[in-house]
Amino acid sequence: MAYEQEFASQAKIHEAHTVIKDILGALVIRDGPLTLVTAQNGDIPVRENHGFGLYYRDCRFLSGYVLTCNGRQPISILSSDDKSYAGITVLTNQRYVDRGGRTVEKETLGIRRDRIIPGMLDEKITVTNYNEFEADVELALEFVSDFDDIFTVRGITQPTKGRVLAPAYEPGQLTLQYIGEDGHRRNTRITFDPAPSDVKGGIALFRLRVGPRKRDTIGVRIYVEDMPPDVPSVLDDQHIQRRIRGIKASYADTMECCSNIQTDNGIFNKIFLRSLSDLRMLYMGQPVNIFYSAGVPWYDALFGRDSIISAMQVIPYNPEVARSTLKVLAGLQGGKTDDWRDEQPGKILHELRVGEQANLNNIPDTPYYGSVDSTPLFLILLADYIDWTGDMGLFNELQGNVDAALRWIDAYGDLDGSGLISYTRKSTKGLYNQCWKDSFDSISHADGSLAVHPIAAAEVQGYVYMAKRRMANLFERVGRHGDASRLRRDAVNLRWKFNNDFWMKGEKYFAEAIDKNGQCDVVTSNPAQGLWSEIIEPQKARMVVDRIFREDMFSGWGIRTLSYKEKRYNPLGYHNGTIWPHDNSIIAMGLNKYGFKEELAVLFTCMYEAAGFYPIYRLPELFGGFQRGEYDVPIKYPVACSPQAWSAGTIPYMLSASLGFIPDALNMRLTLYKPKLPPWLHTVKISKLIVGDAYTQLEFKREGESTLVNVVDKRGSLEVQVVY
Repeated sequence: MAYEQEFASQAKIHEAHTVIKDILGALVIRDGPLTLVTAQNGDIPVRENHGFGLYYRDCRFLSGYVLTCNGRQPISILSSDDKSYAGITVLTNQRYVDRGGRTVEKETLGIRRDRIIPGMLDEKITVTNYNEFEADVELALEFVSDFDDIFTVRGITQPTKGRVLAPAYEPGQLTLQYIGEDGHRRNTRITFDPAPSDVKGGIALFRLRVGPRKRDTIGVRIYVEDMPPDVPSVLDDQHIQRRIRGIKASYADTMECCSNIQTDNGIFNKIFLRSLSDLRMLYMGQPVNIFYSAGVPWYDALFGRDSIISAMQVIPYNPEVARSTLKVLAGLQGGKTDDWRDEQPGKILHELRVGEQANLNNIPDTPYYGSVDSTPLFLILLADYIDWTGDMGLFNELQGNVDAALRWIDAYGDLDGSGLISYTRKSTKGLYNQCWKDSFDSISHADGSLAVHPIAAAEVQGYVYMAKRRMANLFERVGRHGDASRLRRDAVNLRWKFNNDFWMKGEKYFAEAIDKNGQCDVVTSNPAQGLWSEIIEPQKARMVVDRIFREDMFSGWGIRTLSYKEKRYNPLGYHNGTIWPHDNSIIAMGLNKYGFKEELAVLFTCMYEAAGFYPIYRLPELFGGFQRGEYDVPIKYPVACSPQAWSAGTIPYMLSASLGFIPDALNMRLTLYKPKLPPWLHTVKISKLIVGDAYTQLEFKREGESTLVNVVDKRGSLEVQVVY
């Protein structure tokens, strides 16, 4: 019974998103922790059970913001959030009779909403009259704030006992107010220019008389305030224009600092730039402690696993985010045993939240440490960063954190003495599954039964294997030869155990996991990440690759998370049949390492083509696992985060895999291992590719089945080798 109750509780959490019908087609603009998510017409609907809103620090400061024209919803004719920090929506009117009895025909007024988000939301609404007569126009702006915590929006926690106060209006300013159960005063402060003609509750009414072929403008500024007790409200908008200039400059600087990529494929160039722009959009911790927020709107926070992997995916193009991410995570490394937060000494966090539910300790995310893989991934990111930069100073600075992380793996990772790294859960509100597929039903047996703790996930063994090998190399560098030898022995033993214990002879493939009852004998994408970590023995690699490209695993749009032959398969199941771009990118890098360049090109092509079906070429968190022959487009997942950091990193990581980058900054060498461009790329030019204190400019050109490399320029003592 306890077992059944356990999964019933987890199922409730897993199904929480079902209260939110969808956020498909959402427009998203963001600056730091402030994010606006609207429908295509620019509105935040005034209804229940939706995920749209103006979010800040895990709180929804606007749950409704609707524009009507003479009592009717305008018709949306254009919308764009291409600039990431700014958006536009263009609307036109429905037919109406004005106060003077004159009929204003439909589509004779233009209503344009220009928004930019420089630490607040600045909106300009422009009404254009295309008639030959003066038009009476009544624009109503309705504002609603539920001030719900993001966990309440998602349906995971009950609303708190805070008080939403009645809207307060003084000339030119409307304030929506909330006194939280945590003692914080949270306000949504809205200023207007000009002042509204009338205000009733949260509705501001503007009565405009717009001359023939003339236009009129309304300015709206929305500020969010989240203050602990005894901190006075401050409203200062003098810095707004300066911040707008700063945001634009920041995006330009980010692109300038990143390695410049140009190809002969214009669509790919746009996809690649979208990836970098989305990652800049997801910056948190500016200006010093930058890391990538995991994704908007549900995971707009520091996530150990996600922030690490997304930083890793773009190290060749922007290594500084990896450095700052490592320092942020090291500063929050577990220091004690705390079952409520699944914390142990040396463990790298899973998730950090700062909203009302976190302040009240209703959730353990303060931070929460329930991921088994963040710790080895932290070590891998450090090694990757040093491979590209040669920055042993950071390694020396973080040696204490490295030692603590390795101690955690050995002391807390092997829960049952089997030699495998596994997880269980201590927190009453923690995650049941603590690998990257962390939904409650993501790990199962062939008969459909769910895995039972302790659970050793396949890909996690690879992460630990890789982390220990990489740390051994760095330990040798600083003279810790005994520790290096021990880590290499550990890695060899773990590789042997993985290849024996996880291997399913009948499938010629590895099990998803090993739980209390033995192999979780289903075919999933998890073990394919073992190509990336190189834990898979060479003689088994070909069989693994053949298996993941069979129809039940390969949809034509990518590798599914779960084979369609398995009992729990669902093409829209979060981790049970969908396709995750980042998962495919990690597998693609693994294909590169084992020399499976043809298969890598197939996966790269899938993600490139899928991106082309999404607005502004933005790959979402995940999409449906339906067979490509069944539908001509990738099927959208209704509540996928978009943008999502590690999805944004997918295309850059796959390009790196195709070009075969193997950096070795400590020895000032860059190896290009069997570079192979996909059929839709003929030339790739990279300038400012930095390795250590040198940089190089490279040109890749596809000729027939071969990809040739030309070192166009090189500054510094860098040796460039090409292995064909």
